[in-house]
Amino acid sequence: MNSFPENADPAPVTASEAVVPGVPDAPPAIVSVAPKDPPWSGWDVLRILLMGVVALFATVVVLLLISSGSSLKGRANALGAHPELEIIGQMGAYVALLGYMYILVTRERHCPRFWDAIRWNWPPSTSWYLLGGVLLQAIFLVIEWKLKRFIPKETPFDALMRRPYTVALIAIFSITLGPLMEELFFRGFLYPVLKRRFAVIAGVFVTTPALQQRCGVAVGVFITALGFGLVHASQYGYSWLSVSLISIVGVVLAIVRENKNSVAAGFLVHVGYNATIMTLLFAATDGFRHMEKLNQ
Repeated sequence: MNSFPENADPAPVTASEAVVPGVPDAPPAIVSVAPKDPPWSGWDVLRILLMGVVALFATVVVLLLISSGSSLKGRANALGAHPELEIIGQMGAYVALLGYMYILVTRERHCPRFWDAIRWNWPPSTSWYLLGGVLLQAIFLVIEWKLKRFIPKETPFDALMRRPYTVALIAIFSITLGPLMEELFFRGFLYPVLKRRFAVIAGVFVTTPALQQRCGVAVGVFITALGFGLVHASQYGYSWLSVSLISIVGVVLAIVRENKNSVAAGFLVHVGYNATIMTLLFAATDGFRHMEKLNQ
């Protein structure tokens, strides 16, 4: 028996360990990891919300500083006499918030294609979604007419409908930045986070992946719709009927976003919904020039 290691028989070489002269070593295998969907977290959504509050607050501060008056109350009264300035300020705040959303997605979360990351995805036929918004508004107008005794006769939103140029600004805002930013926040950023989170929570109680996803969708739709309704509550004097109807609109918009995998589809329905009431208002007041006709 040979007791010297250097004289021991070498271990057999496997085919995978054999080195063939002139052939380079194979590169290490790359394990593909599915990207996180969505790439942002609930904390990121909270940051967006806080940034929106800060932007709106900063806008109010700037408007108060440039308003006339010797006291804070006097400046506030002067600003209240020109609601169009508040609308313009809100537009500016929304543009700033959109910029923050873009930086968050492209720089912090390293998704260079912002609109792809939020699942914007323009649908092939835009007219059908706009028409869906028109139909939705028509249905709710009938419901509100039937239940008008439950709606305040005048709301803070109605109080803005005094001057033609103020109403014109509201009309422009309601079919552009308004629905865009609401869809981006509620259905673009918040909804997929809620869907993912509650699908994971549902996994504690159910084992079927499909059922877990349905639970995530259901909770995501409900929470975003409720938030959507509450955001508009002050505009309608906290009328429970108005808030309920707007929350139902939020349900429809979230379902469209989920079924079509498209935030843009919900945006088009939203635009059609808002454009319908503004078009009727435009026709009823001779191009916003005679707002007093609404009280006749």
